[in-house]
Amino acid sequence: MNNYFYGINVVKNLIKFKYKFIKEIFLVNNRFDIKFKKIKYLSNKYFIKINLVHKNYFNYLSNKNINHQGILAVINNNIFNFKKNDLIKLLNKKFVFILILDRINNPYNLGSCIRTAVAFGVDCIIISKKDSASIYNNIVHKTSSGSIYKINIFECKNLYKIIDLLYKYNVYVIGTCLKSISLLSNFNNNYNKISLILGSEEKGIKNNIKKKCNILLKIPILNINSLNVSVSNGIFLYKLLYKK
Repeated sequence: MNNYFYGINVVKNLIKFKYKFIKEIFLVNNRFDIKFKKIKYLSNKYFIKINLVHKNYFNYLSNKNINHQGILAVINNNIFNFKKNDLIKLLNKKFVFILILDRINNPYNLGSCIRTAVAFGVDCIIISKKDSASIYNNIVHKTSSGSIYKINIFECKNLYKIIDLLYKYNVYVIGTCLKSISLLSNFNNNYNKISLILGSEEKGIKNNIKKKCNILLKIPILNINSLNVSVSNGIFLYKLLYKK
């Protein structure tokens, strides 16, 4: 099965980080600016097939309403190949920080969370497949600004079982909850292995997942009920990863 990614910056980052997974690239045949020359140069460098086509051809390849910017890349489905065995190897390390995203269905939020996770040095992101934005969504790739290719991403069908696996390797599991009485600002991080779980803005973390956590924390805020999940993600990661 193939996936299509479009837009100059998205395709450029794909070539830069995941060129082995690109089958071919379609370029509109009437653009000669420096950005397109760069794409052509990189494609030739990595021996990626280039097809020069009329702009109307993109309507045939994909949704005609997308802003493809005259460029589209065809990739195969195994671009993210971090498996359960790879996760277990990671969990055997002395220091581990894992971010779990439960039902983040807005692709802009998912992309932003991924980008921030890379910025703070998170080791792995675990994403629930059900009710989540796809990691093959073009908006996720665009919003992450290439960060999605710099981190281990593991998609799972059952977060409950994954948390059991984390406990097996002595990972301290932190959940986020607006109704918690425990504040992030009061939490002292003395753990070598941590997993942070964030849920959707509408529903939060699933109840059965909340019950599995070692602790539920909330950010102390005033005047509003909640923060955007990507903003909360940044605050939690900063507090938990920078202990000074």
